[in-house]
Amino acid sequence: MKTLLGILASIALATSGFSQTGSSAPPITQLFDFSCNGSFSSCPQGFDPTLSPVQLANSNFYGVTWWAGTGSSSNGGTVWKATSTGRVTALHTFQFNSSGKFPAGENPVIAFAVGADGDLYGATEQGGSANQGIMYRLTPSGSFKVLHNFCSDTGCTDQGGPFILGQDGNFYGAVFDTIFQLTPQGDYTVIYSLDPKLGSFSRTLVQGPDGTFYGSCSGAKESGFIFSLTESGAFTILHSFGNFVPLNSNIILASDGNIYGAAGSEIFQLIPSSGQVTNIHLMTAAQGLSPTFLMQASDGNLWGLAENGGISPDRPGTLFTLTTSGTFISSEEFKCSTTGCNPTGMVEGSDGNFYGNAITSGSAPNRNPLGTFFKVAAGLK
Repeated sequence: MKTLLGILASIALATSGFSQTGSSAPPITQLFDFSCNGSFSSCPQGFDPTLSPVQLANSNFYGVTWWAGTGSSSNGGTVWKATSTGRVTALHTFQFNSSGKFPAGENPVIAFAVGADGDLYGATEQGGSANQGIMYRLTPSGSFKVLHNFCSDTGCTDQGGPFILGQDGNFYGAVFDTIFQLTPQGDYTVIYSLDPKLGSFSRTLVQGPDGTFYGSCSGAKESGFIFSLTESGAFTILHSFGNFVPLNSNIILASDGNIYGAAGSEIFQLIPSSGQVTNIHLMTAAQGLSPTFLMQASDGNLWGLAENGGISPDRPGTLFTLTTSGTFISSEEFKCSTTGCNPTGMVEGSDGNFYGNAITSGSAPNRNPLGTFFKVAAGLK
Protein backbone atom coordinates (compact mmCIF):
# COMPACT_ATOMS: atom_id res chain seq x y z
CA MET A 1 0.00 0.00 0.00
CA LYS A 2 1.30 3.44 -0.90
CA THR A 3 1.89 5.86 1.93
CA LEU A 4 0.74 9.46 1.77
CA LEU A 5 4.38 10.53 1.72
CA GLY A 6 5.06 8.23 -1.22
CA ILE A 7 2.08 9.56 -3.18
CA LEU A 8 3.12 13.16 -2.59
CA ALA A 9 6.69 12.34 -3.63
CA SER A 10 5.45 10.74 -6.87
CA ILE A 11 3.36 13.80 -7.72
CA ALA A 12 6.27 16.14 -7.01
CA LEU A 13 8.56 14.01 -9.16
CA ALA A 14 6.16 14.08 -12.10
CA THR A 15 5.43 17.79 -11.99
CA SER A 16 9.09 18.73 -11.63
CA GLY A 17 9.98 17.13 -14.96
CA PHE A 18 12.35 14.58 -13.41
CA SER A 19 12.21 10.85 -14.04
CA GLN A 20 12.42 8.07 -11.54
CA THR A 21 16.15 7.94 -12.24
CA GLY A 22 16.57 11.60 -11.28
CA SER A 23 17.60 12.82 -14.74
CA SER A 24 16.23 16.16 -15.88
CA ALA A 25 14.12 16.23 -19.03
CA PRO A 26 14.98 18.88 -21.65
CA PRO A 27 12.65 21.89 -21.62
CA ILE A 28 9.69 22.23 -23.99
CA THR A 29 8.96 25.69 -25.38
CA GLN A 30 6.30 27.04 -27.70
CA LEU A 31 7.68 28.53 -30.89
CA PHE A 32 4.35 29.39 -32.51
CA ASP A 33 0.66 29.13 -31.71
CA PHE A 34 -1.86 28.28 -34.41
CA SER A 35 -4.68 30.58 -33.41
CA CYS A 36 -7.84 32.38 -34.50
CA ASN A 37 -9.04 35.88 -33.78
CA GLY A 38 -11.72 36.55 -31.19
CA SER A 39 -14.61 35.83 -33.56
CA PHE A 40 -12.89 32.78 -35.10
CA SER A 41 -13.26 34.40 -38.52
CA SER A 42 -9.51 34.50 -39.26
CA CYS A 43 -7.03 31.67 -38.68
CA PRO A 44 -4.47 32.39 -41.44
CA GLN A 45 -1.98 29.60 -40.67
CA GLY A 46 -4.71 27.07 -39.94
CA PHE A 47 -5.35 25.31 -36.65
CA ASP A 48 -5.08 21.85 -35.05
CA PRO A 49 -1.57 20.97 -36.35
CA THR A 50 -1.27 17.21 -36.75
CA LEU A 51 1.31 14.59 -37.80
CA SER A 52 5.04 15.13 -37.39
CA PRO A 53 6.67 18.08 -39.16
CA VAL A 54 9.54 17.46 -41.57
CA GLN A 55 12.71 19.45 -42.17
CA LEU A 56 14.04 20.04 -45.67
CA ALA A 57 17.57 20.77 -46.82
CA ASN A 58 16.80 24.50 -46.65
CA SER A 59 16.58 24.07 -42.82
CA ASN A 60 12.92 25.08 -42.74
CA PHE A 61 10.24 22.87 -41.17
CA TYR A 62 6.98 21.97 -42.87
CA GLY A 63 3.77 20.57 -41.41
CA VAL A 64 0.01 20.40 -41.81
CA THR A 65 -3.09 21.66 -40.03
CA TRP A 66 -6.51 20.09 -40.06
CA TRP A 67 -8.63 23.18 -40.74
CA ALA A 68 -8.82 26.87 -41.79
CA GLY A 69 -6.02 28.81 -43.52
CA THR A 70 -5.43 31.96 -45.53
CA GLY A 71 -8.61 33.67 -46.71
CA SER A 72 -11.24 32.02 -44.52
CA SER A 73 -11.61 30.11 -41.28
CA SER A 74 -13.83 27.71 -43.25
CA ASN A 75 -10.98 26.57 -45.50
CA GLY A 76 -9.83 22.97 -45.31
CA GLY A 77 -6.42 23.18 -43.68
CA THR A 78 -2.89 24.20 -44.59
CA VAL A 79 0.62 23.08 -45.32
CA TRP A 80 2.76 25.49 -43.33
CA LYS A 81 6.42 26.50 -43.35
CA ALA A 82 8.36 27.42 -40.21
CA THR A 83 11.83 28.60 -39.36
CA SER A 84 13.64 27.12 -36.35
CA THR A 85 12.84 30.34 -34.47
CA GLY A 86 9.10 29.89 -35.01
CA ARG A 87 8.19 32.19 -37.87
CA VAL A 88 5.26 30.34 -39.48
CA THR A 89 3.50 31.04 -42.77
CA ALA A 90 0.86 29.10 -44.70
CA LEU A 91 2.63 27.73 -47.77
CA HIS A 92 -0.62 26.33 -49.17
CA THR A 93 -4.27 26.52 -48.12
CA PHE A 94 -6.84 23.92 -49.17
CA GLN A 95 -9.65 26.19 -50.28
CA PHE A 96 -13.32 25.65 -50.99
CA ASN A 97 -14.91 26.73 -54.28
CA SER A 98 -18.07 28.71 -54.97
CA SER A 99 -20.15 25.58 -54.34
CA GLY A 100 -18.57 25.02 -50.95
CA LYS A 101 -16.69 21.94 -52.13
CA PHE A 102 -12.97 21.13 -52.01
CA PRO A 103 -11.95 19.81 -55.45
CA ALA A 104 -8.25 20.01 -54.56
CA GLY A 105 -8.55 18.25 -51.20
CA GLU A 106 -9.63 19.00 -47.63
CA ASN A 107 -8.07 18.20 -44.22
CA PRO A 108 -4.48 17.22 -45.17
CA VAL A 109 -3.94 15.00 -42.12
CA ILE A 110 -3.69 11.49 -43.60
CA ALA A 111 -0.09 11.50 -44.84
CA PHE A 112 2.85 13.89 -45.12
CA ALA A 113 6.29 12.92 -46.44
CA VAL A 114 9.33 14.26 -48.31
CA GLY A 115 9.89 12.76 -51.74
CA ALA A 116 13.20 11.70 -53.24
CA ASP A 117 13.06 14.93 -55.28
CA GLY A 118 12.86 17.09 -52.14
CA ASP A 119 9.23 18.05 -52.71
CA LEU A 120 6.43 17.53 -50.18
CA TYR A 121 3.85 14.80 -50.77
CA GLY A 122 0.70 14.21 -48.80
CA ALA A 123 -2.85 12.91 -48.68
CA THR A 124 -6.03 14.59 -47.52
CA GLU A 125 -8.87 13.10 -45.53
CA GLN A 126 -11.62 14.47 -47.72
CA GLY A 127 -12.17 16.51 -50.87
CA GLY A 128 -11.35 15.65 -54.46
CA SER A 129 -13.62 14.24 -57.16
CA ALA A 130 -15.14 11.53 -54.91
CA ASN A 131 -14.75 13.46 -51.63
CA GLN A 132 -12.48 10.65 -50.40
CA GLY A 133 -9.31 12.71 -50.44
CA ILE A 134 -6.44 13.32 -52.82
CA MET A 135 -2.69 12.78 -53.10
CA TYR A 136 -0.77 15.97 -53.82
CA ARG A 137 2.71 17.33 -54.47
CA LEU A 138 3.86 20.69 -53.11
CA THR A 139 7.22 22.25 -53.86
CA PRO A 140 9.08 24.23 -51.18
CA SER A 141 8.26 27.35 -53.19
CA GLY A 142 4.52 26.65 -53.02
CA SER A 143 3.69 25.09 -56.40
CA PHE A 144 0.77 22.67 -55.81
CA LYS A 145 -0.56 19.79 -57.91
CA VAL A 146 -3.23 17.13 -57.36
CA LEU A 147 -1.69 13.76 -58.32
CA HIS A 148 -4.51 11.33 -57.55
CA ASN A 149 -8.15 11.44 -56.52
CA PHE A 150 -8.78 8.56 -54.13
CA CYS A 151 -11.76 6.27 -54.66
CA SER A 152 -11.74 7.00 -58.39
CA ASP A 153 -11.10 3.36 -59.39
CA THR A 154 -14.02 0.97 -59.88
CA GLY A 155 -15.20 -0.33 -56.54
CA CYS A 156 -13.17 2.33 -54.68
CA THR A 157 -10.14 0.02 -54.48
CA ASP A 158 -7.78 3.01 -54.33
CA GLN A 159 -8.37 4.29 -50.81
CA GLY A 160 -6.05 6.82 -49.23
CA GLY A 161 -3.98 6.06 -46.17
CA PRO A 162 -0.79 7.10 -44.37
CA PHE A 163 2.31 6.51 -46.47
CA ILE A 164 6.10 6.65 -46.32
CA LEU A 165 8.81 7.16 -48.93
CA GLY A 166 10.20 3.81 -50.04
CA GLN A 167 13.79 3.06 -50.98
CA ASP A 168 12.82 2.95 -54.67
CA GLY A 169 11.43 6.51 -54.63
CA ASN A 170 7.79 5.41 -54.55
CA PHE A 171 5.41 5.81 -51.59
CA TYR A 172 3.96 2.90 -49.64
CA GLY A 173 1.12 2.73 -47.19
CA ALA A 174 -1.45 0.49 -45.55
CA VAL A 175 -5.15 1.10 -45.00
CA PHE A 176 -7.98 -1.26 -44.05
CA ASP A 177 -7.06 -4.56 -45.79
CA THR A 178 -4.71 -3.11 -48.43
CA ILE A 179 -1.01 -2.33 -48.71
CA PHE A 180 -0.52 0.02 -51.63
CA GLN A 181 2.11 1.78 -53.72
CA LEU A 182 1.81 5.33 -55.03
CA THR A 183 4.30 6.66 -57.56
CA PRO A 184 5.42 10.31 -57.44
CA GLN A 185 3.13 10.76 -60.45
CA GLY A 186 0.11 9.50 -58.50
CA ASP A 187 -0.30 6.01 -59.97
CA TYR A 188 -1.94 3.69 -57.40
CA THR A 189 -1.26 -0.06 -57.17
CA VAL A 190 -2.38 -2.62 -54.60
CA ILE A 191 0.63 -4.76 -53.64
CA TYR A 192 -0.97 -6.90 -50.92
CA SER A 193 -4.51 -7.67 -49.73
CA LEU A 194 -5.12 -8.93 -46.20
CA ASP A 195 -7.73 -11.53 -45.37
CA PRO A 196 -10.41 -9.38 -43.66
CA LYS A 197 -10.85 -12.12 -41.05
CA LEU A 198 -7.39 -11.24 -39.72
CA GLY A 199 -8.20 -7.60 -39.09
CA SER A 200 -7.19 -4.30 -40.67
CA PHE A 201 -3.94 -2.38 -41.05
CA SER A 202 -3.19 0.49 -38.69
CA ARG A 203 -0.65 3.32 -38.70
CA THR A 204 2.35 3.79 -40.98
CA LEU A 205 4.73 1.21 -42.38
CA VAL A 206 8.48 1.12 -41.82
CA GLN A 207 11.00 -0.32 -44.27
CA GLY A 208 14.14 -2.24 -43.41
CA PRO A 209 17.52 -2.06 -45.20
CA ASP A 210 16.68 -5.22 -47.20
CA GLY A 211 13.46 -3.66 -48.50
CA THR A 212 11.14 -5.58 -46.16
CA PHE A 213 8.18 -3.62 -44.83
CA TYR A 214 6.96 -3.91 -41.26
CA GLY A 215 3.66 -2.72 -39.86
CA SER A 216 0.92 -3.26 -37.33
CA CYS A 217 -2.61 -4.52 -37.59
CA SER A 218 -5.62 -4.21 -35.35
CA GLY A 219 -6.60 -7.85 -35.47
CA ALA A 220 -9.85 -9.72 -35.21
CA LYS A 221 -11.31 -10.03 -31.70
CA GLU A 222 -9.20 -7.02 -30.68
CA SER A 223 -5.93 -8.97 -30.93
CA GLY A 224 -3.39 -6.84 -32.78
CA PHE A 225 -0.23 -8.10 -34.44
CA ILE A 226 3.06 -7.02 -36.04
CA PHE A 227 3.78 -8.25 -39.57
CA SER A 228 6.45 -8.23 -42.26
CA LEU A 229 6.04 -8.07 -46.04
CA THR A 230 9.04 -8.85 -48.23
CA GLU A 231 9.67 -7.38 -51.66
CA SER A 232 8.69 -10.75 -53.14
CA GLY A 233 5.27 -10.52 -51.45
CA ALA A 234 5.76 -12.94 -48.53
CA PHE A 235 3.50 -11.84 -45.66
CA THR A 236 4.33 -13.05 -42.13
CA ILE A 237 2.71 -12.37 -38.78
CA LEU A 238 5.71 -11.90 -36.51
CA HIS A 239 3.86 -11.61 -33.20
CA SER A 240 0.25 -11.52 -32.06
CA PHE A 241 -0.65 -9.65 -28.89
CA GLY A 242 -3.32 -10.75 -26.46
CA ASN A 243 -6.96 -9.83 -26.76
CA PHE A 244 -7.76 -6.25 -25.81
CA VAL A 245 -4.08 -5.21 -25.89
CA PRO A 246 -4.10 -2.08 -28.08
CA LEU A 247 -1.16 -1.21 -30.35
CA ASN A 248 -1.44 2.50 -29.71
CA SER A 249 1.84 3.87 -31.14
CA ASN A 250 3.66 3.71 -34.42
CA ILE A 251 6.40 1.11 -34.66
CA ILE A 252 10.03 1.95 -35.44
CA LEU A 253 12.92 -0.12 -36.74
CA ALA A 254 15.87 0.91 -34.59
CA SER A 255 19.58 0.88 -35.40
CA ASP A 256 19.98 -2.44 -33.52
CA GLY A 257 17.69 -4.08 -36.10
CA ASN A 258 14.83 -4.54 -33.62
CA ILE A 259 11.30 -3.15 -33.72
CA TYR A 260 9.96 -0.97 -30.90
CA GLY A 261 6.44 0.17 -30.16
CA ALA A 262 3.82 0.59 -27.46
CA ALA A 263 1.08 -1.87 -26.58
CA GLY A 264 -1.09 -0.27 -23.95
CA SER A 265 1.39 1.29 -21.54
CA GLU A 266 4.14 -1.26 -22.25
CA ILE A 267 7.07 -0.26 -24.43
CA PHE A 268 8.08 -3.44 -26.24
CA GLN A 269 11.00 -4.74 -28.29
CA LEU A 270 10.41 -7.25 -31.09
CA ILE A 271 13.23 -9.24 -32.73
CA PRO A 272 12.15 -9.61 -36.40
CA SER A 273 14.08 -12.83 -37.05
CA SER A 274 12.34 -14.74 -34.25
CA GLY A 275 9.22 -12.74 -33.44
CA GLN A 276 10.25 -12.68 -29.79
CA VAL A 277 8.71 -9.78 -27.87
CA THR A 278 10.08 -8.35 -24.64
CA ASN A 279 8.28 -5.66 -22.65
CA ILE A 280 11.15 -3.34 -21.74
CA HIS A 281 9.29 -0.68 -19.74
CA LEU A 282 5.86 -0.12 -18.22
CA MET A 283 4.91 3.55 -18.37
CA THR A 284 3.46 5.17 -15.26
CA ALA A 285 0.72 7.79 -15.26
CA ALA A 286 3.25 10.56 -14.64
CA GLN A 287 5.50 9.34 -17.47
CA GLY A 288 2.57 9.04 -19.87
CA LEU A 289 0.16 6.13 -20.15
CA SER A 290 -0.52 4.65 -23.61
CA PRO A 291 2.26 6.36 -25.64
CA THR A 292 1.21 7.34 -29.15
CA PHE A 293 4.52 8.26 -30.82
CA LEU A 294 8.05 6.80 -30.78
CA MET A 295 11.28 7.69 -32.58
CA GLN A 296 14.98 6.89 -32.20
CA ALA A 297 17.16 9.98 -31.95
CA SER A 298 20.81 10.47 -32.86
CA ASP A 299 21.82 9.61 -29.27
CA GLY A 300 20.51 6.07 -29.86
CA ASN A 301 17.75 6.43 -27.27
CA LEU A 302 14.01 6.10 -27.76
CA TRP A 303 12.09 9.35 -27.47
CA GLY A 304 8.33 9.45 -27.40
CA LEU A 305 5.11 11.29 -26.78
CA ALA A 306 2.01 10.30 -24.87
CA GLU A 307 -0.77 12.39 -26.37
CA ASN A 308 -2.92 12.24 -23.26
CA GLY A 309 -0.27 11.42 -20.69
CA GLY A 310 0.58 13.12 -17.44
CA ILE A 311 -1.14 13.70 -14.14
CA SER A 312 -4.94 13.52 -14.08
CA PRO A 313 -7.37 15.16 -14.43
CA ASP A 314 -5.73 17.34 -17.09
CA ARG A 315 -3.48 14.75 -18.80
CA PRO A 316 -1.98 17.32 -21.21
CA GLY A 317 0.56 14.91 -22.71
CA THR A 318 4.18 14.03 -22.01
CA LEU A 319 7.60 13.83 -23.61
CA PHE A 320 9.75 10.91 -22.45
CA THR A 321 12.99 9.09 -23.23
CA LEU A 322 14.43 5.68 -22.42
CA THR A 323 17.21 3.42 -23.68
CA THR A 324 16.58 0.50 -26.04
CA SER A 325 17.22 -1.81 -23.09
CA GLY A 326 14.37 -0.20 -21.17
CA THR A 327 16.18 2.07 -18.72
CA PHE A 328 13.88 5.05 -18.23
CA ILE A 329 15.72 8.38 -18.40
CA SER A 330 13.27 11.25 -18.06
CA SER A 331 9.81 12.62 -18.73
CA GLU A 332 8.32 16.08 -18.96
CA GLU A 333 4.67 17.12 -18.91
CA PHE A 334 3.30 19.62 -21.42
CA LYS A 335 1.69 22.77 -20.04
CA CYS A 336 -1.47 23.68 -21.91
CA SER A 337 -1.18 27.45 -21.44
CA THR A 338 2.50 27.74 -22.38
CA THR A 339 3.52 24.81 -24.63
CA GLY A 340 0.24 23.48 -25.99
CA CYS A 341 -1.42 20.16 -25.12
CA ASN A 342 -1.77 16.71 -26.64
CA PRO A 343 1.43 16.39 -28.72
CA THR A 344 0.98 14.43 -31.94
CA GLY A 345 4.48 14.08 -33.40
CA MET A 346 7.98 15.46 -33.65
CA VAL A 347 11.23 15.25 -35.61
CA GLU A 348 14.89 15.74 -34.72
CA GLY A 349 16.19 18.88 -36.38
CA SER A 350 19.63 19.31 -37.93
CA ASP A 351 20.64 21.23 -34.78
CA GLY A 352 20.00 18.22 -32.52
CA ASN A 353 16.82 19.63 -30.99
CA PHE A 354 13.32 18.26 -31.47
CA TYR A 355 10.49 20.12 -33.18
CA GLY A 356 6.90 19.00 -33.06
CA ASN A 357 3.20 19.74 -32.93
CA ALA A 358 0.74 19.88 -30.05
CA ILE A 359 -2.79 19.79 -31.35
CA THR A 360 -4.53 22.02 -28.78
CA SER A 361 -4.06 25.12 -26.59
CA GLY A 362 -0.92 27.26 -26.31
CA SER A 363 -0.21 30.91 -25.59
CA ALA A 364 -1.81 33.42 -27.97
CA PRO A 365 -2.60 36.72 -26.21
CA ASN A 366 -5.88 38.26 -27.40
CA ARG A 367 -6.48 35.32 -29.72
CA ASN A 368 -7.89 31.80 -29.44
CA PRO A 369 -5.02 29.29 -29.16
CA LEU A 370 -5.55 26.07 -31.13
CA GLY A 371 -2.29 24.14 -31.10
CA THR A 372 1.43 24.81 -31.21
CA PHE A 373 4.70 24.26 -33.02
CA PHE A 374 7.07 23.44 -30.17
CA LYS A 375 10.77 22.91 -29.56
CA VAL A 376 12.50 20.50 -27.20
CA ALA A 377 16.01 21.71 -26.36
CA ALA A 378 17.56 18.22 -26.42
CA GLY A 379 20.95 19.53 -27.57
CA LEU A 380 22.04 16.22 -29.07
CA LYS A 381 24.60 17.81 -31.42
